[in-house]
Amino acid sequence: MKAVYALIIVAALIVCLFACNKGGNDINPNDIVGKWYENKLKIKQQTIGTGAIADTTYLSSNFTAGDYFQFNNDATAVISNDGTIFSVNGASIADHLPAGGQLYFRSYSVKGSVLTLQVGFIPTCLNCSQPGPFTETILLLDAANLVIQAPPDTVNNNITTTITYYTKGQ
Repeated sequence: MKAVYALIIVAALIVCLFACNKGGNDINPNDIVGKWYENKLKIKQQTIGTGAIADTTYLSSNFTAGDYFQFNNDATAVISNDGTIFSVNGASIADHLPAGGQLYFRSYSVKGSVLTLQVGFIPTCLNCSQPGPFTETILLLDAANLVIQAPPDTVNNNITTTITYYTKGQ
């Protein structure tokens, strides 16, 4: 009788294991196609030496129609910003990009929860290597929402992580 109970428990555990949602594995790569407007940005910065943490959240009022991520059917993409630079210490207008800017990606792919972006060729950089590819993590992708986490960035003795929230445009 104990063997029967043990088999039932093992079978139940196996069913539960396969029924668990693994997060990014149910992301449909086709759902990313379209124009996504930035509506929230979370920045967290940790000082390497002291461990001190600062964080800031920017809400939809900080963004304009010029802040978006466009994913095209041909697997190309462009990210656009209105010229505002966001940091854990506040937002400011970039001196070198007063009217904003765009970065073109010659390709992107979505596999599981990983978004891989390859920057397009930079024509002013004839004898240098091209940047990328870059990988980011998709935390959420559905018909109306896209949430992307960039890999940690280590600059000036700080580790900075960002999570960007988008809503799908019409």
